[in-house]
Amino acid sequence: MRALRPILAILFAFVGVSALLNCFVLARQHYFRLTDATGAFRPLLLVAAAFLPVIASLFLVAAVSYWRKWRSGRAWNLLLGVANLLVPFLLAYFFWRHGYGSISSNLIANGLLLGLGAVILLAFWRWDPVAEKKTHDPAAIAARPGDGTFSLLNRFHLFADAVLFWIIYSAWARWAWNLGLPHPGLVKGILLLTLTGLLAVTLHELGHTLCGLSLGQKLIAFLAGPFQWRFSAGRWRFRFDPLGLLTTGGGAATVPRRLGEPVWRDLAMIAAGPLASLLAGIVGLWAALNVIDTPGENLWFLIAMFGSIALKDAIVNLVPLRTAAGYSDGARILQLLRGGVWAELDRAFRTCAATTVTPLRPRDYDIDALHRIIDTGIVSGPQLFLLHLLAHAYYLDHGASREALNEIIRAEALYDNCAAKIPAEFHFSLVIEEAITRRDAAWARHWWDLMEAKKLTQLNGDYWMARSALCWIEGKHDESLAAWGKAHDYLRTMPQTGTYAFDRDCLAILKRTIESELPAEVRTVSMLLEEPVLVG
Repeated sequence: MRALRPILAILFAFVGVSALLNCFVLARQHYFRLTDATGAFRPLLLVAAAFLPVIASLFLVAAVSYWRKWRSGRAWNLLLGVANLLVPFLLAYFFWRHGYGSISSNLIANGLLLGLGAVILLAFWRWDPVAEKKTHDPAAIAARPGDGTFSLLNRFHLFADAVLFWIIYSAWARWAWNLGLPHPGLVKGILLLTLTGLLAVTLHELGHTLCGLSLGQKLIAFLAGPFQWRFSAGRWRFRFDPLGLLTTGGGAATVPRRLGEPVWRDLAMIAAGPLASLLAGIVGLWAALNVIDTPGENLWFLIAMFGSIALKDAIVNLVPLRTAAGYSDGARILQLLRGGVWAELDRAFRTCAATTVTPLRPRDYDIDALHRIIDTGIVSGPQLFLLHLLAHAYYLDHGASREALNEIIRAEALYDNCAAKIPAEFHFSLVIEEAITRRDAAWARHWWDLMEAKKLTQLNGDYWMARSALCWIEGKHDESLAAWGKAHDYLRTMPQTGTYAFDRDCLAILKRTIESELPAEVRTVSMLLEEPVLVG
């Protein structure tokens, strides 16, 4: 439910803004009247006139209370859920009294509101806004020095996107009304909008993918709404995420096959997504305007919405933005054109990902670039933690064990400030270094326990190597050898790519350690602090 709440909040904002704008349109067209045909004042008409703005305001307050984490946020959202459960019954009774169908038929027609009310209650029933505010990080979407984005735009772009869509939708609705074209009902309209959004995002990500592949890059992830493919552990894995139907977001990741590829290839791959959306939008709008008086006239809504959403996506994606999921295409293009540390950061993470599908190894990282990125302070939290782990792997792959340990110590110093956001997989190197290099059983166990608290879902080669190192330093020699054997069996099935070649080398070093040595002395942290370990 935690992942559902922000999606619902976006929906609340969109519905609230749309309803309020509709209030102004209806008021200008004199749809709101407080007197009947005889000129007599009717209180029921006043209630009917106030209904839409009140409901719109409730949607907006619920959205704002979620994003701002008000203490009363849970109450506001539960009130909205109850309202969505009660309103269909009130509408059904009202229309039945005025001769529009039966109560049951009107309830069926408003079944979507009933379903939304139930979902809202389930999502916010156990929500604690105060507790969530403590872990909420406003800096997650704040502009960083030199990244080309603006904090205000980052914060409100979703709201602006919702308003833009409402304007587009309203313009098409008026166009269709003037031409007498059929308009889908509420449920069918939402289904068609979901379908068009999914088609538009799929085409956008295909633009990135096909361009990257044509330039010799390798695809490692493709996401389109609920359909998600990722290359992991030597094979493609598919996941269906129902929440993706609500956002119809997407993503595509391609990586270089070799070092030193020209920047223009990355620029072309990134720009190909908005370009595909732009072309699809132009074709879609042309088709929608020319479908009248043809056999496909009834498809005008589907075609018009597809063209509009695709064109909107092209424009929005070219705006430099920082979101919780990462940077927009426009921001990445701007960073690559400017060069400097932001371009180096993008290249560093893509090179790291490339080691899983190419012969590139950690020793191929640009260590000077990693140090420049770290020293400038443009990143913090889990990203900075990861950069130290990448530097650790670089030194370890070059046999520089002391420098590798220095990077682990620096990473450990950052841990407390971002512990909640550090995934379980990032703990393996900490356990191994504490056990094998520092020979500190207490700290190795400490990092192992923190890793297990993260509820790791996959036991890979790194897991079994960390387990082997931990058991060895704790004097469980047989268990250490058994865990080493499981790491060996796992890595034997993995492809001959750089990251697994590095893991096999680390496994061989671990085997020599646990077979030739016994942890005769377990050193304490205080003893280690007396040694001049850190350099620089």
